[in-house]
Amino acid sequence: MKQLGHKKTKKKKRKIVMSNQLAEVKGDTKHDDEIILDDPISNPPSPDNAYTKMQKLYYEEAAATGDGIKVDNVVGSFNEHNTWWDYEFLFCRLGGFPLHECKVLDFACGPGRNIVKYKDKFKQIDGVDISINNIKNAKNYLDKNGITNSNLYTCDGISLGAIPDSSYNIVMSTVALQHICVHDIRQSYFNEFYRVLNDGGVLCFQMGYGSPAISSVDYYENFYDAPGTNRSFDVEVSHPVQLKKSLEEAGFSSFNYIIGPTGPGDNHPHWIYINAGKASKK
Repeated sequence: MKQLGHKKTKKKKRKIVMSNQLAEVKGDTKHDDEIILDDPISNPPSPDNAYTKMQKLYYEEAAATGDGIKVDNVVGSFNEHNTWWDYEFLFCRLGGFPLHECKVLDFACGPGRNIVKYKDKFKQIDGVDISINNIKNAKNYLDKNGITNSNLYTCDGISLGAIPDSSYNIVMSTVALQHICVHDIRQSYFNEFYRVLNDGGVLCFQMGYGSPAISSVDYYENFYDAPGTNRSFDVEVSHPVQLKKSLEEAGFSSFNYIIGPTGPGDNHPHWIYINAGKASKK
C-alpha cells in the first residue's frame, strides 16, 4: 500500500448538527451548536507504514533509557500523572457499572502506571503497548507492586490482533491517542477497541483538546511522514463531534464527554474525557 505523506486525504464535506451536551465543564470552553466538518472516509493502514515504524522505534529507545518510573522518558511527569485527579472523569459517568467486577484493558499502558494506580478499582487490568521495552518495564513495576493477574500484550501499531474479541468490560487510555497524528491509525484503533469490548462495554479515554494546539495537525490528516511523536506532532481535536463521528463509524452507540484543564506536561489548551458505549444485545 502506498503511504501518504504530509498531506490531507480527499474529503467530502458534510453538515453535522450537534447540540451542546456538556454536563460538566472545567475551564471556559464554548462550542457552536452547528458546525461544518470535513468527514473523510477512513482507510485501513498498512502494518508496514512509515509512521508506525517511527513510533515503535521512538518508544523502544525511550523505554530502554529508563525504568519507566524513576526515570521515565516515555510519558514524563510520572508522579504528576499518578496524582492527577481529573482522570476520574473517565469513570464518573459509568453510573451503576460494577467497577470492582470489571475486566479492563489499558491501551498504550507504557510502564504500567494505570494498572498499578487502579488495581483496587477493578477486578483485573491488562495492558497493551507498541513497545517491547515498555512491556518489560511494566512487568517489573507490576511485580514490585504484587500484581500477578495482569496480562501484558504488545501490538503492531495499528491493531490489537493478539487480543480475542469481546474480552473486556472497559477499554481505557490516557495520554496516548492524542500523540497519534494519523487519522486512519486512530480509526483502526477505535475499531479494535469496539471489537475487544463485551456487549455493553465502555471505552474510556482522554485526549488533548482545543485550538490552537502547539505542534499539532488537523484531526483528519494522515501525517504518515511525521518525524516524531509524543508531543512533537500531536492531533488537534477542535470539537467533540469529530470524536463522536469516529466512534460511531467504529460501531459505538453512545457518547459522552467532559472537558477539563490541561494535565501535566502537555501543550493542548484543554483535555477531553470520553465515554463511548457498545450496545448490549438483548
